[in-house]
Parts: sequence; C-alpha cells; structure tokens
Amino acid sequence: MFDFESIEWSPFFELGVPDFSARDFCETLDGGQAFTWHKTARFSDARPEYAGTFCGTCAKLRLADGNVEISVPRALDPDETAERARDYLDAGRDYPKLRKRLRKASDPILNAALDAHPTLRILRQNPADAIVCFICSSSKRIVQIKQCAALLAEELGEKILPGVHALPNFERIADAPIELIRQCKLGFRADYLKKSAQKICEDGFDPMRLRSIPYAEAKEYLLSLRGIGDKVADCILLFGAARFEAFPVDTWIRQAMTKLYRTPDSPNAIRAFAAERFGSHAGFAQQLIFADIRKK
Repeated sequence: MFDFESIEWSPFFELGVPDFSARDFCETLDGGQAFTWHKTARFSDARPEYAGTFCGTCAKLRLADGNVEISVPRALDPDETAERARDYLDAGRDYPKLRKRLRKASDPILNAALDAHPTLRILRQNPADAIVCFICSSSKRIVQIKQCAALLAEELGEKILPGVHALPNFERIADAPIELIRQCKLGFRADYLKKSAQKICEDGFDPMRLRSIPYAEAKEYLLSLRGIGDKVADCILLFGAARFEAFPVDTWIRQAMTKLYRTPDSPNAIRAFAAERFGSHAGFAQQLIFADIRKK
C-alpha cells in the first residue's frame, strides 16, 4: 500500500463536479470501476474521503455537503491535477439529461435503480490502466485486485512521488521478468498480462484509440489479447474508454437480468436485450442495475 499519509497535502478545495450523494460517491470510486482508490483515516459514511492514483497522478478526493473537494500533493501542479480529476470523474457529461433519456424507457426496474442512485457516474479512466486492472480482475474480489494494482505500480510503475507510483505502462510490463509479475499476486494472470503487453507493444497500438474507433473494432482488438473475454473487454470499454454502449455481463448482471427481465441465460442474449432496451447508454443502465442489486 502506498504511504499517502507521509505526503504534504494542499488544503481541500472544490473541484467543480456536480453534486454527489455519499453513497454514489463511494460506489463510483470504490465499487468496481477502478482499483486504485483507498479510504483515508478520516473516511466516514457521511463524509467519505479517498486517496488514490489516476491518469499518472495522485490526489485525495472527498465529499463535503454534496460537493466534491480535492487535495493535491504540494509537489504537484494543483490546476493540472484538478483538471485531470474533473476529466476522470466525467464532469463534462450531462448526466441529468442522460438519466431523462433512460427514464423514457418506462422501465420500473431501471427507474428504481435511478431513484436509488441519483448521482452515480461512470469514471473516465486511462484505457491502458483499465486494461491492466481488468486483466488482473478475473476471479478476484475488489480488495484483491487493488493489491495486484498496488504491487504492479510499486514494482514497475513510474514514480509520481516518493513512495507513490502510477500503474506501469505496457513497455515496462512487456520487459519485466514473468516471475516479478507473478510476485504481484497475479497468479496465472501474470502470463496473460505480460503477453497482452507484448502484443500491444508489437502492434504499436495506442489504447487511447479505444475511445474513438468503432465499438466493434475496439472490442475485437481487446478480444485478441490474452486474458480478455467479452465481459472484461466491455469493462475496459465502459470504464476506461467511456463507451456507454458496452454492457459487461458478469455473474451479478447475468443473475439479475435472467431474474428481473426473464432474459435467456446467455451473455450474448443479455447483451442483445440490453442494446435493444437501453440503446447507446446500455452501459450506464448496467452500472445502475449492478449497484442497486449489489447493495440489496
């Protein structure tokens, strides 16, 4: 775990991100979209506070009276870090408008999830970071994925500050001894991560392209990598590339969709149903349903 407490931090200041509920703030940062945020010693349910790394930098984020506030290490540029944080929290998207569109489906299940999570957002992560973390995620719980991410950053990532490192890039992963990657608690996933990194480097593929190329093409490329199936590819596209048409189908969603919507018990059928019912914002609907059923 990184030593965030030894860092000299700036005072908190407002980030300018629209209101969050405490529940949705925690669900957005710490509900399985990303794996580099950790509760600070001052965390409380009413005033949640996290420290973490994102997009090559680090910060503390907290919620105070519904407003997101940020604290930046004094060694870093506060304006640049705050701007990265706003982009990471997808501040430029009109979520109230998006919610209105989803309500037009008159879907009582989705409407209940919208009511339960009125301020939930989708993180806009670095696609490369999402690839690394979600390759690590197979058959692991959130706390275990966080351990893998922290160890990979510590062993192979670029230093942000003394004792704090970003997630490693693919060149460093590709060149690293497989034994070192395995020591980061990846197990069989170490081979997947190293071979995927090698292929990305050999192809000269820029993961940022996942945000702009056609969805089918983006998913096809991800599926060509080791350790990435349909669910992981859609997680990367939704949480790393802001592709809201992606609809990840994990065990939770599979059970929910077959029970609540009576869909066939097939990920392909569930994705087709979601695309027809929720349209180009199916991924946001998925995350709302996922959060609601997981909390219940």
